[in-house]
Amino acid sequence: MAAAFVAGVFGASAVSADAIRIGVMLPMTGGLAQSGLDARNGFELYWNQVGNEAGGREVEIIVADTVCNPDNAINAARRLAFNDEVDFLVGPLCGHEGPAVAQVSGETGVPLLLVPAAADSQTKWDRIPTVIRTGFSSSQDAHPFGEYLYNELGLRNVTFLGQDYSYGQEKTLGAVATFEALGGTVDEILWAPLSTTDYAPFLASIPQGTEAVVPVVVGVHRNRFIETWFDFGYDRQFDLIGLNLLQADALVDMDDRVVGLISVAQNYSQGIDTPENQAFMDAYVEAYGMIPSYFAEMMFSTAMWAHEAIDSIDGNVEDRDVFLQAVRDTEIVGPRGPLRLDDYDNPIQTTYISRVERVDHPTLGSVLMNVPVASFPDVSQFWTWTPEEFLERGPYTR
Repeated sequence: MAAAFVAGVFGASAVSADAIRIGVMLPMTGGLAQSGLDARNGFELYWNQVGNEAGGREVEIIVADTVCNPDNAINAARRLAFNDEVDFLVGPLCGHEGPAVAQVSGETGVPLLLVPAAADSQTKWDRIPTVIRTGFSSSQDAHPFGEYLYNELGLRNVTFLGQDYSYGQEKTLGAVATFEALGGTVDEILWAPLSTTDYAPFLASIPQGTEAVVPVVVGVHRNRFIETWFDFGYDRQFDLIGLNLLQADALVDMDDRVVGLISVAQNYSQGIDTPENQAFMDAYVEAYGMIPSYFAEMMFSTAMWAHEAIDSIDGNVEDRDVFLQAVRDTEIVGPRGPLRLDDYDNPIQTTYISRVERVDHPTLGSVLMNVPVASFPDVSQFWTWTPEEFLERGPYTR
């Protein structure tokens, strides 16, 4: 299928020939279109706040629709690189698109700020010098979550349910590794294909005696999973502890049955109590009338990161090596907290464990929102292992 393509300029209607051109790859149609819209909104919000300018030059944003498909993503990246002659790329959103777009970056030399795609390999075994991640790697937030299950919740026997693709495997098995290392027992790992529409057969396989079910579910599957969980009464049998389940974009379709649930382990939580996050939340709600998802925050912070890097080199993005080094040298404090890169071009950042609460928002009224109940600062993609130990062990695959 040919890549669907949307070009747009955020801000001024006329852009100088000397503008910095940024190619953004997101799913603007398909099952993850809302996530793509959230991500685009976050990116747009930041650039609007700074007048669509960096390094003394105007900024032009060109958005390409990938439909969360690797073939579309690679075609979109090539079109942005060759036809639109962008100075650097940002995206894609889906983990399995990341390697395809990274391949284009390596082939063309066009720098890629990899976000939100989270495949572990891109900043570990399959690194490309022109690719810098500004989001997170799949297993990064899962490692502290495994320890949270054991140390903070006191769980000893759990069942995991993971979606059976790279992100689901890396996220699930990252938490399994740290949970088991402390002495926890995994009663079962239930692997659900991405094509799953009915989660009843999987939930029926939960072993009796397991203390909690820990899901990794994305997109529209979250709604299907939650409906099945409550409709069949599993909430009366097991605790539900979300490793990757109830992000902000899912909460808009939920009801009070999910209040009090541990929802997600992630590098962002809407309830972070800092001036940076409060300013971001207020600006996003004012602009878009909804609570921002982590897709929006990651793209907002990526824009901030790029902006500060470009300013530091007086707009000289044409020198790609200089631009990439500027990104590596830049440290920021975004809505999610302090951000800096490790030696493998992946952010070191805070992991937040969140719980769903009903909050009386001054603008939106009563809304469901994620609020941190635990935080782990300075989390590396290698957790407590050395990079050499982690890399020698190899990827998380089932």
